[in-house]
Amino acid sequence: MLFVFLEQINGQSKASNATQEVSNFDRLRAKISTLPDSVKIQTLLVSLNDAKSQADTLAMADAYYFLSRVTGENQTLYKNSFVYADSLIVLTEGKGYFRYPARGYLSKGIGEYEHGNYEEALGFYLIASKSAKNSKNELLYRTLKFNIGLLKDIVGEIEEAQTIFVEYLNFLDQNPKYKNAITYNRVLFAVADSYLKNNQFDLAKRYTNIGIRHTLKIDDSLTYSYLVINSGIIDYQLKSYHKAIDSLEKGKKIIQKSNEKGLRIALCDYYIGLSYDSLGEIENSILYFENVNKTLEETEYVVPRVLDAYNYLIKYYKFKQNVPKQIEYINSLLKFDSIKDDSQIHLIKGINKKYDTVELISEKERLITELKHENFFNKDKINVLTLFLIVLILIAIYGYRRNYINKKRFLKLLNKTKQNNKISNKESSLDKVNISKEVVDQLLGKLLMFEKQEIYLQRNINSKDLAKRFNSNSSYLSLVVNRYKGKSMNQYINDLRIDFIVEKLQSDTKFRKYTIKAIAQEIGFNTAESFAKAFRKKTGIYPSYFIKNLKNDNKVTI
Repeated sequence: MLFVFLEQINGQSKASNATQEVSNFDRLRAKISTLPDSVKIQTLLVSLNDAKSQADTLAMADAYYFLSRVTGENQTLYKNSFVYADSLIVLTEGKGYFRYPARGYLSKGIGEYEHGNYEEALGFYLIASKSAKNSKNELLYRTLKFNIGLLKDIVGEIEEAQTIFVEYLNFLDQNPKYKNAITYNRVLFAVADSYLKNNQFDLAKRYTNIGIRHTLKIDDSLTYSYLVINSGIIDYQLKSYHKAIDSLEKGKKIIQKSNEKGLRIALCDYYIGLSYDSLGEIENSILYFENVNKTLEETEYVVPRVLDAYNYLIKYYKFKQNVPKQIEYINSLLKFDSIKDDSQIHLIKGINKKYDTVELISEKERLITELKHENFFNKDKINVLTLFLIVLILIAIYGYRRNYINKKRFLKLLNKTKQNNKISNKESSLDKVNISKEVVDQLLGKLLMFEKQEIYLQRNINSKDLAKRFNSNSSYLSLVVNRYKGKSMNQYINDLRIDFIVEKLQSDTKFRKYTIKAIAQEIGFNTAESFAKAFRKKTGIYPSYFIKNLKNDNKVTI
């Protein structure tokens, strides 16, 4: 995966309100630039609260933006990035700012890109690009075009991606005021990588060496490691296998010290394995190809370029007549084929695979038959294998049935009107709860206002607080809710929230763009998990499934 980029702000802007925006933006960026991440977040939250107290929309937008980027770079906090970006977009939409809401959409696009959701990333990039063009923000517009070039690189449109990368590099060279050292290094890497993929090895080597010199000047260790790995791949392509192994091992050691391990480690191991294979050191090559498998199993991230390692593993164990190992690696390859999500399937195309799904299943069945005929396995192992196949079939049946049930529940939910929790006046209930009719009527009336005013959307509301608001006590209130609503207080509040958001999602398409966490917080839940649990308890499906199918509700059939 290549780097994604954000606009770097240096120099004058053309828009009428750009000067104010630049000063606000740069002041905050300078303030947090040298701080540790945890301190950055606290500092930005303080800035956000200050901006809110002064009703300074632009300062709030800047704080939301930097919160989105800082949390987006943290593996444990990255989901918060989408919440802050959503807040930024809602705050600045239609305000005519020079860089907002475009940067909010860009931030969401980068988050989706970095987690392999390329189709979603493209959608956000296109929205951001249109916004940047309308506000005449040339640098941001070109940055977004560069990021779209990264997606072209992923789908194999290398020549088009290369044109975009070289164009962006020339733009930075011709406009020094926009030139940021880190960004420039990463553009050099993208250009070098595109030449490598186009088999233009001389140009790839030239830009790789330029990039290495630039990264060493500013101690940009991450980009340096990427360029060193590229250098090793170029050496492999030029058949300098020992040099290739040295560079790849060097780059691998640097990457292992960073947070970006999975993809690049697998890439290093793959080309080291190829180099050893070319040197005739087959046993060494297999060790590295098995490392590729280990990395993919740990991350479950599909890396099309390195899947060819399985061909070497299957061929090797076929030669060794180790049928169980052949089946193991065929299953692994099938597994990585199956975990590709829809966006990757639509976006990633033209991958040349020696073992497509049909061939792999056929080969697997042939090997199992061979095992039975040649008695490689004893009876117990054959029974285990048969059981394994039965389990796979049952899982497939279960998956199909679950999908059918979920679609049915989705359609039922679409056609169902919001329940209004009508009160049933059961006189016998008064004796059971031991409360006067006057008190019951008062509480029911206040509950009706509670529902109409949507007070249930407030966070952390409970029976004790509500009873205090109603000038009653929590015991009385809980009894009345239990008898007349037929549910506990918590379930009553949660059901109101779910009814609200089901209608909101159907009527307001803007809400469908929010993350689950953002929606949860919007309607009073403390966590995305508690919201999802309450949604599923009431509707039978998860909110993510409901939102996804809302976009195509005309296509849903059962």
